[in-house]
Amino acid sequence: MVRSRRVADNRQRPLPFADPGGAAAPAAAGVLFHGDSLALARAWPAASLDLVYVDPPFGTGSVQRGRRGAYADRGDDPEAHVAWLGPWLEASRAALAATGSLFVHLDWRAVHHVKVHLDHLFGRRCFAGEVVWCYAVGGKSRRGFGRKHDTILWYGRTPGWAFYPDQVRVPRRGGSHMRVVRDADGRAVQEKTDRRTGRVYRYPVAAGKVPEDWWADIETLNHSDVERTGWPSQKPERLLARIVDAVTVPGGAVADWFGGSGTTAAVARRSGRRWVTADAAAEAIAIMRARLAGVEPHTRVDDAVAAFRARP
Repeated sequence: MVRSRRVADNRQRPLPFADPGGAAAPAAAGVLFHGDSLALARAWPAASLDLVYVDPPFGTGSVQRGRRGAYADRGDDPEAHVAWLGPWLEASRAALAATGSLFVHLDWRAVHHVKVHLDHLFGRRCFAGEVVWCYAVGGKSRRGFGRKHDTILWYGRTPGWAFYPDQVRVPRRGGSHMRVVRDADGRAVQEKTDRRTGRVYRYPVAAGKVPEDWWADIETLNHSDVERTGWPSQKPERLLARIVDAVTVPGGAVADWFGGSGTTAAVARRSGRRWVTADAAAEAIAIMRARLAGVEPHTRVDDAVAAFRARP
């Protein structure tokens, strides 16, 4: 594995293009908490997590409804939204290991305000980047371009955040500006020549590539998807698998303070990462209990922390 802030070069070994950790790793133990997730986050052991993924309310000012649950979103004042979300972000920073990462999933309403807060909290040197998740499902606008992307902010606990490029490679696209040739062993290689320097760049097709920071190859869930749990604003497993695989390895520890449908925990569990997730809504806990069969929720912060410590 590589721990680096830079993506690996094009000569690295190829990996499967499905969830690379998911098929091979045994299911990992975790902690489900029913209650105040801020109290849990603040009590969490320092420097113990490799990834915190936060998918909070977006500040729509409306009630988000699903077949099996609903929640009242925050009001549409972005500064008030930042003030409300800030304590979770601060607790997440304290809980992250030195090589750990925080991913904060938002949309256009509050993301710019939250980024400014995170720049102050983590420092601009710890800004690893942002992922623009593009999708097409949903309604269209008659007053402008359809808003069809979310922004996921990525910060390292320190400038030495972990990144595992081989675990997130995707297939190379055909029909690009590069020509396809065969190397000495008959393998397909995408090739291009720099007109200014004359340098030739070659990229083995089978090795795939590290994705750019815009992800258009993962669609949001529609109503007929088998992943659907009935919880509103549920995110697809492929999206969380890419994030988990990008910055953790099997045996690492992942947290999600806004558990909702339980996607983060389900992906982490299946791919061999330790996990903790929480929600205050009884409906969300019921969905996660069914999705994480055999896991019972804790209702006391001390018990949840102790259970995590007991499961190395």
